[in-house]
Amino acid sequence: MKNRNRIRAIAILSAMLLLLTLLAAACGQPSGTPPASTPGTDTEAPSNSAPAPDAASEEPLTVVFAQNADPTNIDPHKVCGDHGANIHRQITEPLTKFDENWVLQPWLAESWENPSDTEWIFHLKEGIFFTDGEPFNAEAVVYNLDRGASTEFPRQAMEYRDVYDHSEAVDEYTVKVYLTAPCAIFPQYMSDMEVLSPAYAEKVGEEGSNSDICGTGPYILESWVPDQQITLVKNENYWRGEPEVDTFIVKNIPEESTMIAELMNGTVDVVSNISFEYKDMLEGSSIAHTAAKLERRVLYIGFNTTSWTPNPQLLDVRVRQAINYAVDRQALIDNIMGGYGKKLASFWREDFVPYDASLESYYDYNPEKARELLAEAGYADGFDITIQSHTGTTSKQHEICQAVAKYLEDVGIRCTVEPVEYNTMRGIIINGQSQEKTAGMFCWSWAGKPGLTDSWLTGIVKSDGMSSYNCIEGYDELCDQILAIGDPEDRADLYMEIQKKLIEDPPYLYQWQAEAIYGVSTRIDWEPNAFMYIEAFDMHAAK
Repeated sequence: MKNRNRIRAIAILSAMLLLLTLLAAACGQPSGTPPASTPGTDTEAPSNSAPAPDAASEEPLTVVFAQNADPTNIDPHKVCGDHGANIHRQITEPLTKFDENWVLQPWLAESWENPSDTEWIFHLKEGIFFTDGEPFNAEAVVYNLDRGASTEFPRQAMEYRDVYDHSEAVDEYTVKVYLTAPCAIFPQYMSDMEVLSPAYAEKVGEEGSNSDICGTGPYILESWVPDQQITLVKNENYWRGEPEVDTFIVKNIPEESTMIAELMNGTVDVVSNISFEYKDMLEGSSIAHTAAKLERRVLYIGFNTTSWTPNPQLLDVRVRQAINYAVDRQALIDNIMGGYGKKLASFWREDFVPYDASLESYYDYNPEKARELLAEAGYADGFDITIQSHTGTTSKQHEICQAVAKYLEDVGIRCTVEPVEYNTMRGIIINGQSQEKTAGMFCWSWAGKPGLTDSWLTGIVKSDGMSSYNCIEGYDELCDQILAIGDPEDRADLYMEIQKKLIEDPPYLYQWQAEAIYGVSTRIDWEPNAFMYIEAFDMHAAK
C-alpha cells in the first residue's frame, strides 16, 4: 500500500509539473502561414505551422505529425523502429497487408497460391509504377526479396528470411518463391516486406537508402532536415487514388510538453504516445481531442544474462523470479499509466494461440516471496544493479523505471536508473551485444502481428536475436523446435511449453501490453489504426 500511494503521489506531482510547463509554452502565438518550400532540397528551413483549418477551402492540405525522435534510417529492410516506419510506410508498400481486423488482404500482390509445401506463387497487380517512373513488376519483387533476406548488410528481423531460399520472375507479373522448409504463413510474412524501386535503390546505394527511398506508395520524400523535420509530398499518380493530404510533415519534438503546446497552438495536428494527464485538458478544448488504441507492442525490462553481464546475480533463476514478484505491475498501470495498458502473464499476448490464461496471476505482487527467494539465492542483503531507461516508442518509461527501482529497493536490491537518449539506446541494444554496453537491466519493447510469434522468438528470446541478451539455458533449443514447424497450428504443444518456461525461468521483468494515447487536431478527421504507425493516406480534413 505504501508503494501504491507513493507511485500515485509521484504521478500527480508529475502531472502538475507537466501542465505548468504546458501552460507556459502555450502562451506563445501561432507563427502564421508557413513559407513556401522548395521541392527537392534537404536544407530548407522547416515551417512552423500548418495552414489555417478550413475544411471547405480549396487550399492544399498540410498535416503536421510530431514524434519524439528522428528516425535512425527509413530503409524498410533495415532496423528503423516505429519512428522510421512512420516515414517509409508512406513511401513503400508490401505485397500483402492486414486490415483493421487483422485479416490478410492483397496489396501489391493480387493473389497467391501454394503449389507445394516449399513453393509460393504471387500474382502481382498490373499497371503500378514507382514514383521514379520505373514499373512495378516481378523483377522488382525478386530484387526486394533478395535484398531483404541479405546477410551482407544489417537487416530488419524479417521473419521470411529464415525459410527463404530464392525467387524468380516467371513472367512480368508472376513471382515464384522457393523455401528451405514448409511455411504455411509465408503470405503473412510478406506484409512486412516492403518494395523499393530497384533502380533507385541501386542509384543511391546501401548507405544512401538510409535517408532516401522510392516506392509505389502515396507519398514521395521531398526533404529531411536532420533532428527537425521530414517533408513528404503526395504522389498524384498513386494507384489507389490521389491522397487528400497534399503535404505530410513529420516533426521531431523530443519534449512532450512542447508537443502538446504546438498541438494547442495549431502548429501540429497529431502527436503520439502522450501521457494520460493531458487527456482531460485536450478533450475539454475546441482545438484537439484524444484517441487511444491498444497496441501490439509489449513492454518489458530485460535481464542481461550474457557471459559478460555486469550482474552475474541474474544468472540465478531465483533472483529473476524475485524481481518479478517484487514489482506491482497493476499499480504501475493504474497510477503511472492512468489505466492505459493491459497486464499479461509474460510478453505472450492473447492473440498468440494457444494462450495460457492460468499463468496470468503467477507473478502477482508478493514482496515477501521476493525477499525469500533472494535469501535462498544468497542475496539477503541485496546487491547493486542499473536499469537503462529511455523515452522512445512509449510514454513514461523513465517514471516506470524509477518506480521499479523503488520496488526493488524495498526488497533489498539497490537500483540506479540510467536515462539514455532513445537513438543512443537503440545503438546499445539492437545488434549491440559485441559492444558490451548493456546494463544488468534495460527497458525495451517488442511488437508483432497477431498470431505471428517468430519475430519474438528470433528477435528477443534466442541468444543471437538482434535485441536479445538472453543466454538462459534451454531457450535456443525450444525456439529452434518451434521454428522448425511451418504451420503455427502444429506448434500448439510447444507454444504451451514456452509460455510456461517464460514464467518459471524468466528472461525479463514483465510489464504490459501498451495502449497509446494520441492527441489529434479537430481540423483533422483521423483515428489511429491497430498497426502502431501513422498513415497519412487515411487522414482527411474535418467536415
